[in-house]
Amino acid sequence: MPFEILALHGDTWQIEATVNKKSEIEEIATQILGESGVSGVRVVQDSVLIEKSINDLEEEDFVFEKIKEAVQEKIFVGEIDSAPNCEVADDLLKSDALKTLNRLFRKYLDKNDITAMEVIHNGKEIKRLNDADTLVPSAVGKVAKIQSENSDVSSNERRDILFEFMQEITNKANQAEERGLPAIKKTSFKEAISALKETASEGDQQYLLNVIIAKELIDTRSYWGKLLQTIRWASDLDDSAVEAVLDRFVADILANNSVIQDLLGDQLDLGSAIIEMLDLGSGSLETGDIEELQEEGIEWTKAKLNQIMARPTFTVSQLILLERAEQQIAGSGNLSKEGETGENERFNAILDRVITKDEVLGGSQMTEALTERQTRLINKGGLTGLKEAINTLIPSLRSPARKTAFLLSIANSKMAEEKLEEFIQEHIETLLVKPSSINGMVSSDLPPNKKMEQITSSFYQIEKSQLDQELKDKITARLDDILASYLEESKIIEKIDNPSRPMHLRAMMLVGMCQSEMLPKGKASNIARDVITEHLKKPNFNTELVAQVDEAEKDKVMERFQSQLKRAGISN
Repeated sequence: MPFEILALHGDTWQIEATVNKKSEIEEIATQILGESGVSGVRVVQDSVLIEKSINDLEEEDFVFEKIKEAVQEKIFVGEIDSAPNCEVADDLLKSDALKTLNRLFRKYLDKNDITAMEVIHNGKEIKRLNDADTLVPSAVGKVAKIQSENSDVSSNERRDILFEFMQEITNKANQAEERGLPAIKKTSFKEAISALKETASEGDQQYLLNVIIAKELIDTRSYWGKLLQTIRWASDLDDSAVEAVLDRFVADILANNSVIQDLLGDQLDLGSAIIEMLDLGSGSLETGDIEELQEEGIEWTKAKLNQIMARPTFTVSQLILLERAEQQIAGSGNLSKEGETGENERFNAILDRVITKDEVLGGSQMTEALTERQTRLINKGGLTGLKEAINTLIPSLRSPARKTAFLLSIANSKMAEEKLEEFIQEHIETLLVKPSSINGMVSSDLPPNKKMEQITSSFYQIEKSQLDQELKDKITARLDDILASYLEESKIIEKIDNPSRPMHLRAMMLVGMCQSEMLPKGKASNIARDVITEHLKKPNFNTELVAQVDEAEKDKVMERFQSQLKRAGISN
């Protein structure tokens, strides 16, 4: 009776050879097991395979079986070049510390389909991590070395402190577990929150909420499943404190590469993927009607995530996607498959999303990434390449406010230290000091309010910048002069305060000119303030204000006007 030798290739068993002599079975099977790509062998009588398929075979059917022992991939801690300095144990629970933990233990977390938030808030998971070879000592050693470099404490001393902190965090998690906290799976998310608020002090609520969420998510051994769960919880919430807690869990889930890849799906090119990440991170992604999408499918999940990303409470998650986009921008991959034209189009679309009239999203690191990308677009390196990259990038930003945001951001970057400081200062002065009028700074096609908003935004950016105080004073004074000259030359105030117009419209527009977002305090703002103040001095002003307003609306108009006065810092 012949025997069939089955070999395991990946996840599939298949017939590899036929042996007629029982005495030769083990020798031939062992030879096959030694071949590349074979991880196991089984031998069965030929007659058995007549009655059963290969996948239906049971242990008693095997004449011989041998499986290679799986080689466990050794997990190492990740590399870091910085680490926040934790003063107390609870600092390990803060977002910047968790970001470091994610980088250090990335391979361990991904292998076990678990997040840093889950580990650090669960005593059993902390123990599992501690038992995982030498991961924790290696990680602590790296962090201690970095933290001791700018400290009076030695690396060994810092190491001991960090181990003490880890023990405190472990004890804290175990003590929380012993409290008999409400279980989400036994009730619901909202009911568990309510129960927690009834029993826990206000100071303990956030931590304990982290604990019960972590315990629930630990049972979901896939990042995608965790994402779906947190999104469902967040979708039905109207509680900013709880949303902020969920934000940190969502951020941790988004730190996994496979989740990002699944969310983005197939994209036309790298630039399109980056743009989608930026739009998703700001909650501005066009997703279509969510009601028409398959529930819990990729597009549905993306649409739901997009909704919560638009909330101001999900700042940590937003930052995760922003940082991922920054890494791709700084990388060497082409943004487009359509040559130079496509590269420039994608890059300009990215610029439009990350450089606003107030700031560069992602700060100096994003600015460095953009500048590095521009050096590759112009194909020039070194200091000369950096300067030319800045020279060619600035015009594409169009408005003075966005140009100011970029220049101030790069001024704060490592890239600018020493070698670019004077160069950037010259650019700032050329942009904001040298123009003789507002039309030399902004497009003449813009309406007056937009022109003033642009200059005002630049004013505030300069005011809160880290530039030398003398230079800041010089620039802000110049911008105020330009705004004041523009008001006088264009006669905007006179046009607004036209006696032929109803007083409530004139007054609202005048006080609107005094708002901080329109004009900064100074000469320009005082021009409008003086006019509205003169009106307020009139004994019959209140009567005149609502004279042409419907009776039913008079109280509302008066209330709105008083509110605007208060915002502008004008007393009535």
